[in-house]
Amino acid sequence: MKKGVLVVGILVLLSWLVYECKYYTSYWLDTSSRPWAYSTDKNTKLLVGKWQGSFIDPNNVTKTLEIEVDEPVTEEERERNAARKRSNRRRDNKRAFDGKAIAKSRLGTETYEIYGAVEKDDFHHLHFNFRPEDEKKRVLPNFTLLEAKTGHWQDDKMTLTLSFTYHNADGSSTWKSSDPRHSKKVTTTLSRIPK
Repeated sequence: MKKGVLVVGILVLLSWLVYECKYYTSYWLDTSSRPWAYSTDKNTKLLVGKWQGSFIDPNNVTKTLEIEVDEPVTEEERERNAARKRSNRRRDNKRAFDGKAIAKSRLGTETYEIYGAVEKDDFHHLHFNFRPEDEKKRVLPNFTLLEAKTGHWQDDKMTLTLSFTYHNADGSSTWKSSDPRHSKKVTTTLSRIPK
């Protein structure tokens, strides 16, 4: 009886050690492959988090913009992966991120999902696209956010060059080469929202 309890105790201890090893190895690997999202130094500034600012769209409508960049692997996902018997050998793009964006103006609230990546040579350069969270809830007619082609973040500031798509009241999009508003790009600077 004592031998059986000892064996079970050893197996539980080994299982816990394997879990801890997989969990912390996963986090450590992410700090080197995704330094823009993870760090062992609590004072390191990361891209992950909330940012806010404002811009004036091509129709001269002032809008506030809040962007949240999510962690590529959440705490819950890391725990689940560590608990699996087999490792998850998925080949993720280590530069990719996603999140949410909200633009508010006198026209209403525009809610977007964002998806993009940091640049390989410099994790401080980035680009991403905006996708409406719900097509049926678009603010129309309106110049809606399309993409941030060139962006840069450093410490507590993020600078983005935004491009837009014009949507008519019926939801269809229009682009007129003769109208300079349709090709206008707007640069904005966002500040980090402290946790």
